[in-house]
Amino acid sequence: MAKKKSASRADAVRDAVDQAFKSQIPRDTISGVLDEIGNTAGRLRGAVDELRPASEADVKALRSEIKKLRSDLAALRTRVDSLEVKPGPAPRRPRAGAAKPAAAKRTAARPTAAKRAAGTKSSAAKPAAAKRARKSPPAAG
Repeated sequence: MAKKKSASRADAVRDAVDQAFKSQIPRDTISGVLDEIGNTAGRLRGAVDELRPASEADVKALRSEIKKLRSDLAALRTRVDSLEVKPGPAPRRPRAGAAKPAAAKRTAARPTAAKRAAGTKSSAAKPAAAKRARKSPPAAG
């Protein structure tokens, strides 16, 4: 004989519970299955939240955060610019070459230490001595 169809949902639930207890499923197995169902529901909820478009409040919050970050960035730029040394025109240095030729001429006229030790006179020393002799006033007698 065929089973009678339950007249209401409550009767259907009672029948399902009776069958579950008759099959004698161990409690640890049932609790494991329920834990897996709960975990799956949590993952599904997270996936749906990620797929949901942003609300108007979310967009406003993001815009205000971007505005704040832009002002912070501008402040950082001004601080960095004030700390950096901008290269300007190089300071003018006096020409080192202008004073050296006279000194070079004077030293070239003198004999080197090696020549003085040898007792020889430089040929460049003679014209310099002649120039000095011409510049000095004649001795008054």
